[in-house]
Amino acid sequence: MEAEDEIVMAGKAAQVLDSALFIEARKRVREGIDRQMLAVPLSDQTMHTRLIVARQVWDQIEKYLEGIKQTGEIRQFQIAQEEERKKRFSLFG
Repeated sequence: MEAEDEIVMAGKAAQVLDSALFIEARKRVREGIDRQMLAVPLSDQTMHTRLIVARQVWDQIEKYLEGIKQTGEIRQFQIAQEEERKKRFSLFG
């Protein structure tokens, strides 16, 4: 993926992660899973397993978006550093 594409994707991921709607969804999904885990009898291993998998899937979605955001931020930093280095060397040329 091109650096510019990574930066654009990072911006989109940041918009999602920082949006009030996603923040509320994160809270409600986690609370819902936690509430169900407390309500399900310990003997119901199948349901507990499903809830654990649901939580893991949700965590992977968040991790994926965070990874895109961080990759773009790193790429943007690298580009800025490269431009600064070029600018400094042009002063000596």
